[in-house]
Amino acid sequence: MLTLAWRNVWRNQRRSLITLISIGSGLAAILFGQSMIKSVQVQLVEKATGIIIGHIRVMRGDVKDLKVPEKNIDDPAPIYKALAAEPGVETFGARILFTGLVSSPANSKGVLICAVEPHKERKIVQIPKYINQGHFLTGNPHEIVMGDKLAEDLDVRLGEKLVVMAQATDGSLGAEAARLVGIYHTASATFDGQIIYVPLELCQQMLAMGNKVNDFIVRVKNIQEVDSIRDRLARALKDHPAVKVYTWREVDHELVGIQRFQNAILFVVLIIIFVIVSLGILNTLLMSLFERIREFGVLMAMGAKPRFILRLVLLESFLLGLMGLALGLVVGSILILYFGKTGLPLPIGDAISYFMPFDSVIYMRFAWDKHWVSIVAVFVASLISGLIPALRASRLKVAEALRHV
Repeated sequence: MLTLAWRNVWRNQRRSLITLISIGSGLAAILFGQSMIKSVQVQLVEKATGIIIGHIRVMRGDVKDLKVPEKNIDDPAPIYKALAAEPGVETFGARILFTGLVSSPANSKGVLICAVEPHKERKIVQIPKYINQGHFLTGNPHEIVMGDKLAEDLDVRLGEKLVVMAQATDGSLGAEAARLVGIYHTASATFDGQIIYVPLELCQQMLAMGNKVNDFIVRVKNIQEVDSIRDRLARALKDHPAVKVYTWREVDHELVGIQRFQNAILFVVLIIIFVIVSLGILNTLLMSLFERIREFGVLMAMGAKPRFILRLVLLESFLLGLMGLALGLVVGSILILYFGKTGLPLPIGDAISYFMPFDSVIYMRFAWDKHWVSIVAVFVASLISGLIPALRASRLKVAEALRHV
């Protein structure tokens, strides 16, 4: 039966090749689309967690705005202890995030001030890698690092002094002088023009906070285990109900929304391609059935059972689907490997980088957690498409089939 089915598939080579190309190109397009979406999402997560939000955040549970907390952690010591004892944590650091004013002799501008522990922050976030003038914060409490766009707006250069001002916790106006030691460039207008980094010690003095902080940023060893690490940290801090532990998904709702939107678009495209592939196989087998009605009649007249005809046509559908899958896997893998090495320019990269640092060229990677579902779905679609012609062929009447011209 296999030999007969194979010969039937290649009886009309042109039509079979068109069907194979349809299946192969459809599957290759699906694999490429899934790979591209995953590559974009991986970079989005890497940039978002590696620039400011981290993998895990520890802060007051009654804070409304997770990006700019308004309430402090009065006793950070238990949090330091819990984070240091967690084996899944790679590194962590305390922060104070708040809005304020930075002034130079030429100008002033409102900014988001990120007060950090310098020796820890450089191991958590990627900002130090973006510095193209000077260096990141050191142990000196009166240092400041900012983006090149903000430095241009303030008309300030390396080594010059600025004044950082904000309202202190006691209601007074706090102000501290700091020297510009580093300028970074991320190609993001938001980051380069609105965020400055200063030592934690400077802000604790300026805001009259003592040793209080309002945020801990955590980098884990394996981001896939972030939920379990969050749960363990929450149990370790159960005696401090005011403090809550959040994963990056719970902090950055916008990023999660972008991922869901991308997945929804890909799902719609997936359905369209499935329909095209199914119609291609259905058309091929129906045309083949129409051309071979008399042949089926002869087979049944010679004693072939309807089950034999059914299995024969389904086997032809199986062979078409299998060869189409092989073609699609080869073509799709070649494309993914090629663009994984050379990179794929992304037109929307510039638009994304306005809000956060994002490379305009992405390097493709396989998404086997999604690929295998698509492979199985395309194969099942090819078998289902062959079921209709197979049923029609098995129900042919011998006399009518023999009279067919």
